[in-house]
Amino acid sequence: MKKQLFIPMILAVSLVTGLANANEEKAASVKQENTQTASKASAEKSQKAESKSTQIKAADNKKGDVLQLDWIDLIPKSERNQFNAQGMPVQNHSGSAAKQSLVGKVRQDLNGSSVKIPGFVIPLEGDANKVTEFLLVPYFGACIHVPPPPPNQIVYVKLPKGAPVQQLWDVIYVVGKLKTVTMSHDLAETGYMLEGTSIEEYDDY
Repeated sequence: MKKQLFIPMILAVSLVTGLANANEEKAASVKQENTQTASKASAEKSQKAESKSTQIKAADNKKGDVLQLDWIDLIPKSERNQFNAQGMPVQNHSGSAAKQSLVGKVRQDLNGSSVKIPGFVIPLEGDANKVTEFLLVPYFGACIHVPPPPPNQIVYVKLPKGAPVQQLWDVIYVVGKLKTVTMSHDLAETGYMLEGTSIEEYDDY
């Protein structure tokens, strides 16, 4: 009699153990799925936050935050190998003609940005006291004594209120709204146009 009871008892214990193991496996599976879901949700949240941050920065820039640029920033990253370590165009001075190289693109993502950029001035329009339009170039003598740099390294500046001539003898900062507009002039072709709002002293020596 005892032997007959013992067999069903073993079966019952096995059944309970099997159910317990199945429950543990199911719980582990659910936990793993929850972990993967949480990880995916976290990644999506991070991506959304990054995207939102980028949108906020772009919106802030449109509202008037000023981007301080160097000349190398005007060149697409894929084309920066055309310039030397100082950000100056690699020029070929062989031959007698000082022709402008038209190689290079502009950065369309900068279009409409409020910027501040340093450079030297080549006056174009104005009078004996003020200059209202000029070319801003990255180094002294560009477009005059040496071949003009590529269009993406020249900015055509329009400054309606004008700037005193004596302020433009040395390197300066120009502040305004940058546009990816091609401008043609007898001296050179430019890839950018800047609607200037102010001139500031260059103090980064």
